[in-house]
Amino acid sequence: MTMTSSLTTGQVAKLVRLSQQTIIRAIDRGHLVGYKIPMSGHRRVMLDDLRKWMRATGIPEDLVDEQFGMDKSKQAEPVSDMR
Repeated sequence: MTMTSSLTTGQVAKLVRLSQQTIIRAIDRGHLVGYKIPMSGHRRVMLDDLRKWMRATGIPEDLVDEQFGMDKSKQAEPVSDMR
């Protein structure tokens, strides 16, 4: 998956390891901020809103970081000398 500011409900579901219907219900009930695409009715979730919801529900944000290659623990590791 490439770096993006909004995700489909399917992408969110895969990231947080829940069903797509659970994500749709969370949006429809106002627990997760999302928006509908005009004419199609498809929902999207902004990455920042997803992170806020994950923090509020106790879902580890590492799941997003790993998917987008932003795992801070890996970035902090020293690079070995290759001589």
